[in-house]
Amino acid sequence: MTTINKEEIQKFSKLANEWWDVEGKFKPLHMFNPIRIEYILEKIRLHFNLPESKSNIFKELKILDIGCGGGLISEPMARLGAKVTGIDASSKKHKSSGTPL
Repeated sequence: MTTINKEEIQKFSKLANEWWDVEGKFKPLHMFNPIRIEYILEKIRLHFNLPESKSNIFKELKILDIGCGGGLISEPMARLGAKVTGIDASSKKHKSSGTPL
């Protein structure tokens, strides 16, 4: 038994080259991404009782991003110091923008 929807995987695989186009089909997601990251950071800090003032607080953190798509959350979290593994049902490669948060 599997919960993978092959049609959904194919749909997003076809869009793999557009994940990092901030003016493309994923523009709303790019615009919302800073808020998503801020929320995740806040929850991680609270869960692990990490101080807000400490820099590079994610250095020792390991994060698993299941269903990461193009890595729009994975890559910023890695730039913040976490060791991130992003996995997705699509095997299609994407090109990161390399842009900062």
